[in-house]
Amino acid sequence: MENLSDSRLMAIANAKLVLKQAGYYVDNLWSIHDVKDDSLTDEQKMKALDMALTNEYTTEAIFYAIGVSVEIITEKIK
Repeated sequence: MENLSDSRLMAIANAKLVLKQAGYYVDNLWSIHDVKDDSLTDEQKMKALDMALTNEYTTEAIFYAIGVSVEIITEKIK
């Protein structure tokens, strides 16, 4: 991750806490720094993330994995 100031890191932590308290999963966030192509601008890297994370295959795979996880959890509860 890029070098962020302590105040910036605290702001990010606070934002994640607010979202988590509102029911959002925030333990797996992606950033432009995860796009490993230095020839791209930050805007292009963000577009690549958007395309990868919102495409139909990714969405279906996530919902499938959530369903399997729910089945595992509910089987353990019984």
